[in-house]
Amino acid sequence: MIYHRSMRRAVVVLFGAALLAFPSAALAADPALQPEQLTIEAGQTITFNGSGFTPGERVVTWATAPDQAVIGGPYADAGQDGGQIAFRFTVLSNALGGRWAMTAYGRASKILVVAFFDVRGRAPDAATPPAAVAPESGPPETRFAFAAFGYEKRERVSYWLTGPDGKVNAAYPDSVTATNEGRVDVVWTAPSDALLGTWVITIQGLKSNRARGVPFEIRS
Repeated sequence: MIYHRSMRRAVVVLFGAALLAFPSAALAADPALQPEQLTIEAGQTITFNGSGFTPGERVVTWATAPDQAVIGGPYADAGQDGGQIAFRFTVLSNALGGRWAMTAYGRASKILVVAFFDVRGRAPDAATPPAAVAPESGPPETRFAFAAFGYEKRERVSYWLTGPDGKVNAAYPDSVTATNEGRVDVVWTAPSDALLGTWVITIQGLKSNRARGVPFEIRS
């Protein structure tokens, strides 16, 4: 189903140090994820090794580019010895240069770990940014307006919101239509009991499979 394909990338994005603060990363098994190379060229393949997952569980992976685009990675199955995983990810030949993040999420354990690596690739375009939010932060009950760009004309879009605890708090499959110019607008009001911290909204096209992750903050 479309919704389940979208959920492969749902648990967040994974963006910067905020992800490292998730409680799941502090379990006794000391989950970890490391790249075998710290820097690669666009078009090359990078190998990741992880540990601390539940033995035998399916692990979902995805990469986040410097422009916040989310790119699905391969599945990995945790081994019986220490819940270890290993997988490879190939960066596109025209990939954006800069700091990338790779996220691995255990479906059964809910463990989420992030590793960072650098890509020597193309410079960012000077055109319209891929996504934006206004305001960038606010207290509970704030009305946040999101805009994401680069989708196909009149494409149907799903979106979901991931809280600071790594859990998907709200999901809206096949709920928005892009404009003729490929722009998607979403308005979401934070509930009065929303967790404080960094949230991420992920907006994904159902035809193009293009995803944008937009971090924002709910504060006191």
